[in-house]
Amino acid sequence: MKGSETKSLSSKIILSISLISLFVGIVIFTVFENINRKAFYDVEIEKAKIIASTIEPLIALNIFLDMQNKIDQLSQQLIINPNILSVKVLKNNETISVIKSKKYKKNFTDVFVVKKDIFQPNSKMKIGSLILTYSNENYKKLTQKYEKYTTILVIVLLIIFIILSLYIKSLLFPLRKIANSLSDYSPNKEIDIPVVEQNNEIGLISYALHGMQEKILLYSKRQKDINKYLEEKVNEKTLELTNQLYTNALTGLPNRLNLLRIINLSPDGALLIINIDDFKEINDFFGQVSGDSILVEFSSRLKKMFDKKGNIILNHLSGDEFALLFTEKPTLEEFIQIAQELVYDIEKMIFYYQNSEIAIRVSIGGTYQLDAALEKADIALKSAKRNRKSFILYDEKLNVEKEYKENIDWVAKLKKAIKEDKIVPYFQPIFDNNSGKLVSCESLIRLIDDEGNVISPFKFLTIAKKIRLYGELTKIMVRKSCEYFENIDCDFSINLSVDDMLDSDVVSYIKYAIDKYGVSKKVIFEILESEGIENYEEIASFVNEMKELGCRVAIDDFGSGYSSFEYLLKLNIDYIKIDGTLIKNLDTDYNAQIVVETIVDFTKKLEMITIAEFVHNEEVFAKVKELNVNRTQGFYLAQPQKEIDKYL
Repeated sequence: MKGSETKSLSSKIILSISLISLFVGIVIFTVFENINRKAFYDVEIEKAKIIASTIEPLIALNIFLDMQNKIDQLSQQLIINPNILSVKVLKNNETISVIKSKKYKKNFTDVFVVKKDIFQPNSKMKIGSLILTYSNENYKKLTQKYEKYTTILVIVLLIIFIILSLYIKSLLFPLRKIANSLSDYSPNKEIDIPVVEQNNEIGLISYALHGMQEKILLYSKRQKDINKYLEEKVNEKTLELTNQLYTNALTGLPNRLNLLRIINLSPDGALLIINIDDFKEINDFFGQVSGDSILVEFSSRLKKMFDKKGNIILNHLSGDEFALLFTEKPTLEEFIQIAQELVYDIEKMIFYYQNSEIAIRVSIGGTYQLDAALEKADIALKSAKRNRKSFILYDEKLNVEKEYKENIDWVAKLKKAIKEDKIVPYFQPIFDNNSGKLVSCESLIRLIDDEGNVISPFKFLTIAKKIRLYGELTKIMVRKSCEYFENIDCDFSINLSVDDMLDSDVVSYIKYAIDKYGVSKKVIFEILESEGIENYEEIASFVNEMKELGCRVAIDDFGSGYSSFEYLLKLNIDYIKIDGTLIKNLDTDYNAQIVVETIVDFTKKLEMITIAEFVHNEEVFAKVKELNVNRTQGFYLAQPQKEIDKYL
């Protein structure tokens, strides 16, 4: 009976310990599995979200400017990241860009998909969506690796408990207290295991159980530490990416994105934008290193000036541009005074680079309201630069927003016109004042809009220069003019800017066109005198090269610009076109008559031909002939037109 009871109790102990061991293993495995799966999942999904948030402002700007190629370039750069499988950009719920990596497969589900709304720059208006398909390979590897180690641990623990149970069975009585103490075992709870004072295996088991408990508790603590470590690393990486996103790398100051973020959070305030005038000249003359050192020193001095004023935040927007954000609005008088004193203090600053003293000047634009503050301060800054003032406060009367919108519209119209071949030459006849016959035509650029209207160049040439399409327009005019006059017995002239003549690509195209159409003896190149000819040697080289090919050269708008008669002696010129400002009132303006008479006398001695531009009535035409100007061009005789057949 006693043996039977002992056997039964032993079996119960083995069964109890086995069940407890199994339960503990499952708990450890399940708890750790869930905790770590969640941690790994959060890490990977956060990476994807950070990438989407970082790239969204750039894609928003490119969507707003309709720069499809830039959107694709950004998507291609993202795809370089091996974890990004595809990048999809939607504009107004319509897909405008989809870039997929080589790893991308259709109809799979083991990925993270992150969708980020795209908002119009400086606005809360949604204009599209960014969808990233992010690989979960890294997540799967981490979880699989952890599952493997956890499984091994659980198996090891189970084996230990089984061996321990079998050993307890043979040592029932001495270990009964130990078994009872283990009945409430928990990995995270320290229990009081009885110490068996025996110099045998039972004593060793007692000692081993104490050691094992310490190791299990240490392991449990380490697991908690691992989770805490992973959480800290995620927070550190998030902070690092946030700092990179909102901080200027050179000066360490908050950047433009940070300024926009603070403005959106501020209920009221004011803003100043500070721009260093002609900073490019410092970079060009002293080098990029000196420019960067000045920016760092300048930002440091500005920071010291406003460090003690907690309501003023200094930002480095980009390059040579800084901003002061007033989170608490001062009085208007104080605001203006701060800006004026800032100009005065900055212009007293002296910077040193390699024993050279460098002084700077600034232009400041300000706005006394935070609604669209960055745009308004920038408008005021540009107005200050145009008017050569050190400070201008934004006023609705500046009305530059309309000009900006028109410029953006013209960029699109101009690109479309080039693509659809709607840039065309119109030809204005030029007549000999003695015979009255047509002697040449000036090719004038025109743009045909979608309604068929003929648009004059003053509306789009300035924009063309800003977006670097001016050279392309010159090539179109050269090609179409040469093609038109190829089989017409009439000279023709084409306007060239100084930039055209200094552009080797444009010059090469001119040579190609006049050779292809065989018009070298007919073409006259008109150089705009109003731009100021300062590169005498390079311009003279172009003139001589063209004349060697048989072409002729004219100075256009003579008398309106910066030149004197001096460079006429340096350049081998054939024609002088007298500017319309001298011609339009020639019949009544005695001073204009003296200037024109002087030009005619001078050019006759140099055997040049004079042409009067903008002759608009009979009286001016009569005076032009009286002063012995050789040729006449103007609306009085003929307007620019698409064909000149009737004058031949």
